[in-house]
Amino acid sequence: MLLSCASAQASATFPALGQDALSVRYPERNVLQAAAMAGTRVVAAGEHGIVVLSDDGGRNWRQAARVPVAVTLTALQFVDARQGWAVGHGGVILHTNDGGNTWQRQTDGTQLGRIALDAATDRVRQFPADRETLAQLEIAKQVAANSATAPLLDLWFVDASHGFVVGAYNQFFETTDGGKTWTSAADRLVNPKGLHLYSIRARGDVVLISGEQGLLLRSRDGARHFRPLSSPYEGSWFSSVFLSDREIVIAGLRGNAFYSSDAGESWTRFAGAGQVSFSSAVALANGAVLLSNQAGQCFVGFMGGRLTLLDVPPQPPLSAVLPLDAGDILALGAAGVLRLALPSPPSRSVAR
Repeated sequence: MLLSCASAQASATFPALGQDALSVRYPERNVLQAAAMAGTRVVAAGEHGIVVLSDDGGRNWRQAARVPVAVTLTALQFVDARQGWAVGHGGVILHTNDGGNTWQRQTDGTQLGRIALDAATDRVRQFPADRETLAQLEIAKQVAANSATAPLLDLWFVDASHGFVVGAYNQFFETTDGGKTWTSAADRLVNPKGLHLYSIRARGDVVLISGEQGLLLRSRDGARHFRPLSSPYEGSWFSSVFLSDREIVIAGLRGNAFYSSDAGESWTRFAGAGQVSFSSAVALANGAVLLSNQAGQCFVGFMGGRLTLLDVPPQPPLSAVLPLDAGDILALGAAGVLRLALPSPPSRSVAR
């Protein structure tokens, strides 16, 4: 009954949480924010709760049969061909067990806001004189006050049971039962201003969270403890990617893209990036990184080298790119999803 009441409250405050996804004739032309592979199937998601599926590498698309919300979906991940999760506006978390064809709502911002506030209140009872704990309580109050509209922005699942989501106002939640229940993990983060968390990525036990105003937080023990890293830039980091256990790329505002070869202890700026904000960073099979930006451009680069602008047709602003096995890429953004032939990137030796 409590969860039902909370869901009803969220729907009343944010009506799109109580509506099914908008049904459209050409869903692949909708504004799309994210994509992931579910086995050999491509699943992409974006505005109005629209989820699109392709079983032929992005040549043909169909809309998911059931998505129980009409909010913007910002990120999704699959751990196998069937099990996947999506997050989005209104703090919504969705789950699918059939490769993205149908989705179920696991929770939303109203419930998560209460979880965050309860956890912070309990910690203040335990440590009433601790300044950091008191600051976390104030942030949790802000999360609860804005919970119906504060978005979740990224997620990372280790396996079908264990996962994390991050979002605005230092939202950081963990599940160990596949999303049936969630707990606040915000107290693990050194983020006294409650800055937005834009990205979470992991390789083994090393976890990196990147966010607003240059925020970089790293864990070496599977997200049990985090410490802040020195950031090479004070603006926001919108995306990050591991190229190996120690090689990381971060990208964000105003063309800032940096790489680290020591798991974030030091950073070197990529040359050739321009001044346009980056929206996504993904790893390619040849060890390069592929970046997209808000001018619809794609860049490729290797650790220790410079970024090269790819010769692809001009695109509207891009939100994400997804490499395909065939060597092509899917570009997602304001024009929906497009399949592009990926020109042969420079080799590692030439790129240097």
